[in-house]
Amino acid sequence: MSEKPVFEKTPVILSVVIPSYRRLDRLAPLIEAYLAQNADEIVVILDGPHPGWRSALAGVLTSPAVVVEELPVNGGLALARIAGLVKSTGDVVLITDDDIVPAAGLVERHRAFHSNNPDSALLGYMPVALPPRRGRDQAATYIYARDYENQVASWRTAAPGDSHQLLQSFWGGNASIDRKLYEAAELFKPSQRLNYNEDMDLGLRLDMIGAQAAFDPAALSWHHHERGYAAFTRECVVRGEAVFDMQQRWNDLPGELLSLVQIPSTHSRIEGSLQRGIGARDTPGLTEHVALLGYRISGALSIWKVQDAIARFVRRGLAMRGYRLAERRSDPRPGDKNSVRSYSIVMRITSRKSRDDVGRSSSGTGPR
Repeated sequence: MSEKPVFEKTPVILSVVIPSYRRLDRLAPLIEAYLAQNADEIVVILDGPHPGWRSALAGVLTSPAVVVEELPVNGGLALARIAGLVKSTGDVVLITDDDIVPAAGLVERHRAFHSNNPDSALLGYMPVALPPRRGRDQAATYIYARDYENQVASWRTAAPGDSHQLLQSFWGGNASIDRKLYEAAELFKPSQRLNYNEDMDLGLRLDMIGAQAAFDPAALSWHHHERGYAAFTRECVVRGEAVFDMQQRWNDLPGELLSLVQIPSTHSRIEGSLQRGIGARDTPGLTEHVALLGYRISGALSIWKVQDAIARFVRRGLAMRGYRLAERRSDPRPGDKNSVRSYSIVMRITSRKSRDDVGRSSSGTGPR
């Protein structure tokens, strides 16, 4: 009897795509880390002009595996990733960021997954690399770290094969996608500049085309998140603008995004009123100045729960401002009193809920 032929699996070619914006100092050691893990290709997309990048990266440009492209203008993360997808040649694209450092074996975990699971996406684990001791202006980083771990907890408890849950809450700093799958998602709905929520947008598109996904906590990388209060408050406004952009793009809002610009019914009337006041202004007012003072004092005294509560309080108010400003910019007839504005609808809904529930929860402390 003749022996059955043995077919070996074709090795998976993996391309690492790293969009970067004004962080040239981080790129060389990051590229070296991926080279040390035998990544087949490392594509760096400089999102806009970066003078001096050739000299800054001279030490790693000698490797044939390293490809760097400088875009003529800054187009945002989603479009930079697509530029990386186009420039790359691998069967699988590992999309990461310039503040994500791979742990040992990361590339091989992603490569091995796709060897056994073609036409799929893999989410790795990327906890925030917190300092040994918290500084007085690091609330944003600690809040981000907790938010991420809360999301990971839902992935860990998801039913086996529940790709929908993973893709609806997609995080892209440590995620690999089959090339053909990524291209299919782009054909389904092309990327656009969002300035935030790019990961969720990609996950929604992958979900809509029926992609399969998995989470592997052993595919580990570390997120070196840095955000002081000033940068945090600017980002909050941008997040609100991005919520509006997502609503326009998808004609709907996932609950996670809606909660950022909608005041929960469990909030007290005073708290909700103050957040609405922040959202209604174009520039900082008394509430924000008082919040900043409280933030600084609680930071100096290491009263972290108070500082985090202040940051979360300000986050929603500023996101509401960003949502309103984005809507105003998109309204072709800002003086038309008959035009129906989605921000006004959201505000009326939340205001009504707060009035209805104030008797039941006048001092609620729901999620910020």
